[in-house]
Amino acid sequence: MFASSRNNMIKGMGIGLAVGTAAAIAGTQLMSPGTRRACKKGAAKCMRNVESMVNGIVSMTK
Repeated sequence: MFASSRNNMIKGMGIGLAVGTAAAIAGTQLMSPGTRRACKKGAAKCMRNVESMVNGIVSMTK
């Protein structure tokens, strides 16, 4: 039971990091006009990297 709650905590931290990073990227990119596509691309790349990191941490704690 402890391992499950630890994994949930790690996943929650990863999701929080992803959301915060995506919000920061969106905020800086949307200030410059005409960069909507680059912003979407950068946010998607960030989300994939964070997902990969969280999956790696979860697999290490198993």
